[in-house]
Amino acid sequence: MDSAEKSREQDAPPSFPGSLQHPPNTARRIYRYRFAFTVVALAVFFSFFACLPQSSEKPPVSFREKTALLGKEKQPKLDLSALEKRIHDLINKERQKHGLSTIRWDDALKRIAQKHSADMAKRTYFSHTSPEGHDFSYRYIKSGYACAITIENRIYKGAENLFQNNLYTSTTMVNGVISYYDWNTLEEIAVSTVEGWMNSPGHRSNILTPVWLREGIGVSIAPDDKVYITENFC
Repeated sequence: MDSAEKSREQDAPPSFPGSLQHPPNTARRIYRYRFAFTVVALAVFFSFFACLPQSSEKPPVSFREKTALLGKEKQPKLDLSALEKRIHDLINKERQKHGLSTIRWDDALKRIAQKHSADMAKRTYFSHTSPEGHDFSYRYIKSGYACAITIENRIYKGAENLFQNNLYTSTTMVNGVISYYDWNTLEEIAVSTVEGWMNSPGHRSNILTPVWLREGIGVSIAPDDKVYITENFC
């Protein structure tokens, strides 16, 4: 064996039984195939789950939310029209106690009162004067309601009482959330409203003004469970 043959024999890579040596370019192609296969497999996997129908069920309600909802479910239904008429009846009882004539219900005044109560509940203010500076006299005129009772040399053009009540008197907390509401009944709201007015000199004076012939009462409930009550006289 000459020296050239010995050199080639020495440079040849070793061979092992059962082994297969791939040229470098072949190994790179196999790696690329494997990588491409993995990418395709992952794409198919995620596409499969993306195509699954989505559940329309709402997420489970937490214990805190359930507790609060249970408290709200016990809220009694409040008939606002019946509440308005009950307050009107109690007003007449107060007038009769003081030897005054009763005043009749006026639907037009009720609508004026209702609009003001609703405006206060919606815009979260409590005042005889709206944010624009309008008082009950303006509301009468805007509604086309004329009130002018002349007694001797004095003209009475109406009056207004306001009261802010609540749907409940107290709450009970469990784990940091309200679990129980001490809801007020219709009668309790009506009685506490009239008592509040009778214990206030200005409101009491309006109720016991002898010249009034009619009144209207409007009630509105705000999202925070406050009860806005407006009483208009003429």
